[in-house]
Amino acid sequence: MKAGKKVLAMFLAATSVCGVFGATACSKETETFDDTKSQLFVKYYNGGVGRAWIDEIIAEFEEEYAEVEFEPGKKGVQVVKDFEKSIINVNNVKNDINQVYILVNTVYSEFVANDAMMDITDVVKGKALTTKGVEEDVTIESKFSDKRKSYYNIGTENAAKYYAIPFFESSMNLNYNVDLFEDFGYYFAAGQTAEGMTEAELHDFETVATLFVQSDDDERSLGPDNRTGVVDGVNYSLDDGLPATYADFQALITYIEADNIPFIWNGTATSYLTCFANEVWANSVGEAEYDMAFTFRGTSDTLMDLDANGEIQYNEDGTVKMLPADQEITPETAYKLHAQKGKYDALRFANMILSSDYYKDSFTVNYLDAQKYFIKSSEMKEFEYKGIAMMVEGTWWNNEARGIGYENDTDRKSYRFGVMPLPKPDASQLGENNTKISERESLMFINNYCDEYAIPIAKEFMRYLQSDRAMNVFSRHTDMLRAMKYDLTDDTLGEMTYFGKNVYEMSRAATTDWVEWMPKSEEAQKNRSLLDYLTWGYNTAQGSNPFELTYSYGTSPEAYFTNSYNYIKNNWNVKSGS
Repeated sequence: MKAGKKVLAMFLAATSVCGVFGATACSKETETFDDTKSQLFVKYYNGGVGRAWIDEIIAEFEEEYAEVEFEPGKKGVQVVKDFEKSIINVNNVKNDINQVYILVNTVYSEFVANDAMMDITDVVKGKALTTKGVEEDVTIESKFSDKRKSYYNIGTENAAKYYAIPFFESSMNLNYNVDLFEDFGYYFAAGQTAEGMTEAELHDFETVATLFVQSDDDERSLGPDNRTGVVDGVNYSLDDGLPATYADFQALITYIEADNIPFIWNGTATSYLTCFANEVWANSVGEAEYDMAFTFRGTSDTLMDLDANGEIQYNEDGTVKMLPADQEITPETAYKLHAQKGKYDALRFANMILSSDYYKDSFTVNYLDAQKYFIKSSEMKEFEYKGIAMMVEGTWWNNEARGIGYENDTDRKSYRFGVMPLPKPDASQLGENNTKISERESLMFINNYCDEYAIPIAKEFMRYLQSDRAMNVFSRHTDMLRAMKYDLTDDTLGEMTYFGKNVYEMSRAATTDWVEWMPKSEEAQKNRSLLDYLTWGYNTAQGSNPFELTYSYGTSPEAYFTNSYNYIKNNWNVKSGS
């Protein structure tokens, strides 16, 4: 008898306790078990993504398999849900009753190394199920991006070994209120830019006011992609009128600040801001440069020429002094990636926000209040602002705000919010792709100690979850995307909010590059403690959040950079990859 079967026997013996204290006391939502059916125990991290999508899929799965025998004398499947917002320690999987896991913040290599995940190569190499007995035309593996395929395949190309399947795609975004931007005219007019303005001019309302549209009919600027319209099937209009460079963004802050319309973010989980700073860094240097963090190898073209004290040096014209291109990076010298100009750019961007009153009270607001204020502040009499222009939050926020900022689905669809493509440091980078980071390490797998009877059920369920139809259910409910290749149907798009449709269009745009937060080399895997997405990039002896620490100590971008670079360099001690 496998460990899981022993736990199941004990669990079933305790159902009378469940009947007295309710399902929560047993960490399951089903108080009684149907002895005529086979049970499938599913652990799902019920966070910001919510549970509506999986409840729908499970109900369909149970209905479609109602007449299928997986055990002698039993017919049908009863899915037993463990939907607490919690994760499981890798060492506890062996004795855990759950058989299928859908989790976030899960270290794939650690779970594989500790024999916690079942080999599901046959599932991945097989085809998804649209309904019971009906397969799609393509394999599940073909829905993996090349990067994810390389990461999740522990074997070789000719002898693949898969132990998990990617779950959802997310990033830490600068979200903006589309309706408010239109109502107040916060879009740059065609041909207008703040590039070349002095600092004094960038902070002067009368000067920057001339840059913005004066009516709804005014043509807008080209945005960071430096193009507009639909060309060869690519929509370049998504960022029209939005700030193209850091100078533009400063002008926008000055223009908005005069209306007393602030920034907001989750002040109780300030790691969100660290993740956002990494987004700014990645967007500055581009996918290939930032991606070296996950191999500890490569040649970098964006390293600054620092002095012996780790301080930034400048050319006579005031620009940052750079090292020649093709600087070699090895595991032993990968700390040098923290000298990429993009890191300094991110600190400048953070300082730009914090140098005004534009972020009022954001450090004291929890994530639910931040979402509520972002949605409803202009309608709240007790709120002193005319509205909230922008909010730092993960892609899941619009689903998480159900019942907090939104009264119902009709109310939810009446607002327009979007993901702002981040501006470039200066005009020389206009037209370069928008680089995003997907960093939650979310995946789904089968317990390697799953009971024999449940293995075929678990595999059927995993195949069921990977169909385009099931993934459309996920997107329809969450306004998010599974981390797989699939298209949203017109029916799905018709049910999604403006934000969800914007996320889809931005994510799949040819002008968007994605960095996957996945250690890809053996050295990076062995040193993944250095790559925690909640702390990577800005570590100091005082902490790792550039917004919070700058707010607390008034540190300049240059001083913070030097402090962080020296701290990381002096503590860089990689474990051998051999």
